[in-house]
Amino acid sequence: MKLVSAFLSLLIITGNSFLYAQAPPEKGKAYENVLYKKGESGDSLMLDIFMPGQTTPAHAAPVVMIIHGGGWAKGERTLETIYYMQQLKRQLNNNGFAVVSIDYTLVSKDAHFPDPVADCKDAVRWIRANASRYNFDADNIGLWGGSAGGHLALLTAYTGDEKWKGDSLLAPFSSRVNYVVDNFGPTDLNGVFLSCAGKFTLFFAKLFFKKLLFVRERLILAITDYSIQSDKEKAIETLCIYSPILYVNASAVPTIIFHGTKDKVVPIEQSKKLQKLLADNNVENEFMIVEKGDHGFNNISREETDTLVNKTVDYIIRHTKR
Repeated sequence: MKLVSAFLSLLIITGNSFLYAQAPPEKGKAYENVLYKKGESGDSLMLDIFMPGQTTPAHAAPVVMIIHGGGWAKGERTLETIYYMQQLKRQLNNNGFAVVSIDYTLVSKDAHFPDPVADCKDAVRWIRANASRYNFDADNIGLWGGSAGGHLALLTAYTGDEKWKGDSLLAPFSSRVNYVVDNFGPTDLNGVFLSCAGKFTLFFAKLFFKKLLFVRERLILAITDYSIQSDKEKAIETLCIYSPILYVNASAVPTIIFHGTKDKVVPIEQSKKLQKLLADNNVENEFMIVEKGDHGFNNISREETDTLVNKTVDYIIRHTKR
């Protein structure tokens, strides 16, 4: 199997521009703007790699892959603009983890699901394909996602290799992961978008939240390629297909969930529903409720943020094979 894996890696290196001929990874070095695939529209999808300081050839670095938020339609992979992400990257590096932060296809009138989740699964495959080049531990890969990134992380973690295949050259490598860290990610898209709401609810929304209702309709169209106005049944069916709760079963990976009680974007009930399903299926899980935390935890102190980061890193360490 090792010979086959080595051959496949060589095939990707020589037959595709996903990889660059770089020197072996240096301790504590950052590799930024690395191409991992071409999207369906031909866009270059990039990732950044941040190596820990204490990696050695004899001890490959476990990997935490970061999936950014932004409502599926915007956002970027940088980890330097938000204190939370700065601290998470630093603490992970200090504890011997490589951090890989990725791009994915952003939805629009021309780009829809499953492209974003196929990209995330391909990024995991790319990490495995490049394990020897960057001294990654291919048996120790976990996911961290926030908001829309949390949703994508859950879909990536809970679905098998046969689901939403992306680039054919990466397909021989597995997209499996060891655990997932979900920060306030939507778990039931029909619940988030109120796509099954009755006439009274929609009438009330048009009166007081007309702008938000317009954004909702545009986002549903961008995700599903169906209008909630003219193709309601198809839109609802498609939103169900891309809801993580659909894929929770006894084989789901360990999951830790963080959610604030004052989240007005993704209601905390979304995470409660996920946690109940995980518990009902006897899946190892933890649920960290952040009292008065908003969407993104932007309203909590740096001390509280540090506590959340420490809990996250502690969970990741406990779920990493040594």
